[in-house]
Amino acid sequence: MPQSARKKQPKTFSLAEDVIDVLESYRKKEELDSLTAALEQIVREWRKADLAAQVAAYYDTLSDEEIAKEEQWGNFSESQM
Repeated sequence: MPQSARKKQPKTFSLAEDVIDVLESYRKKEELDSLTAALEQIVREWRKADLAAQVAAYYDTLSDEEIAKEEQWGNFSESQM
């Protein structure tokens, strides 16, 4: 289901004025219709960046042998397409 079609749940938040200013600035820069849209986009971008950081951290912990095995699996999977 597209994200825009998901049912939204009303919530009430109390935010510091400087945070609201940042959200409003972001909303204008991104040409979004509402602060809600700005907040949703910020959260989605944060989740994407967090996942990328987790993947990078995983690969940073691999030994040279494990990296070679990952490359072999990648080459094999590409050859099957």
